[in-house]
Amino acid sequence: MILKQEDVFSTVRALLAVTSDSAPDRKSAERTRDELSSLCDTLGIRTCGWDFYNIRTFNSATYIGTGQVERLAYLADENGCNLIVFNNGISPRIQRNLEEILGIAVVDRQEIILQIFAERATTREARLQVELAQLQYSLPRLKRKWADLSQQRGGVKGAKGAGEKQLELDRRRAQERIVRLKREIADIAKSRDVQRRNRNQKNLTNIAIVGYTNSGKSSLLNRISDAGVLAEDKLFATLDPTTRRVHLPDGRTVLCTDTVGFVSDLPHELVDAFKSTLEEAVLADVLLIVLDVSRADFMMCWETTRSVLDDLKAFEKPRLVVLNKMDLVTKETLFAVNSFCLSGERCIKLSVKEDPDMSVLLGEISKLLDELPADGMVQ
Repeated sequence: MILKQEDVFSTVRALLAVTSDSAPDRKSAERTRDELSSLCDTLGIRTCGWDFYNIRTFNSATYIGTGQVERLAYLADENGCNLIVFNNGISPRIQRNLEEILGIAVVDRQEIILQIFAERATTREARLQVELAQLQYSLPRLKRKWADLSQQRGGVKGAKGAGEKQLELDRRRAQERIVRLKREIADIAKSRDVQRRNRNQKNLTNIAIVGYTNSGKSSLLNRISDAGVLAEDKLFATLDPTTRRVHLPDGRTVLCTDTVGFVSDLPHELVDAFKSTLEEAVLADVLLIVLDVSRADFMMCWETTRSVLDDLKAFEKPRLVVLNKMDLVTKETLFAVNSFCLSGERCIKLSVKEDPDMSVLLGEISKLLDELPADGMVQ
């Protein structure tokens, strides 16, 4: 069940269900809860409570045990919740079963992320990509909508036999739409490739700004280029890549591209749909990896970013890690930040919003470019 936009109001009260298969201990469960709560908050969904469920034996019907389902129902009723949000993906069958037992809507983290992307998509390409991802996610869940409906009448005029089920009709229409969307996205990707080749003909080095969502990537691009990109303190504020010229202190000019933020366990439908956007990281000559070190779990964000870049086969590119939001670092996390600086990663500490200028960062970028091949481009 993809959440409808009109359903996403402050009247939606969610109970978060965090399970041990993705959060094995209490500390990691609390981090998972905090991120899930932030995702809900981005949609305007009010979080009214949470609970941790240790899964000893997987229940194929309800995912969690019978007693745990009863506890979930009690907590939802006690807190006046009309939505249950699981921290990880659940199958359509389990989703359907839990809704029947609990009598309220049940969604998973993937569905929340898909809805955020749907609300924040502005360009034609982003809207097409999100629609494709939603259709791919919804296709196996269509049965929930039509399970109780009877068959339509159809066939040759005058025939009395049963026609095609509405479920099958909707499934075929969805599959046809998926094919059309993939074709349109491929056409846009070709156009993007032409634009990219035209930029490369000018022998300008391409730098991709990547990192975990809400780490400060758009703010960084705005500071070094006056790009005017939307920068909000919300998850996934940027979905569309924006490329701007940046002039370095030594007189060189480079192209910097702001990219969509990464997140742990990103729905595979979105990874597939946003390949053309993520290509900016794959085809870049240099990576600027922005890391929000004010977060207590910034190392988890680093590992997620590294994992995504590894999957894209882009992590081995020349890179500079920007340790952002140093003005918000606490004594508890400062030791971890300093340890990261000693890990061998090339990095620079700064605060994109508070530092008076970005000259030190631009100087580090110049040093990194000096180490590229003689033609200034990564082969």
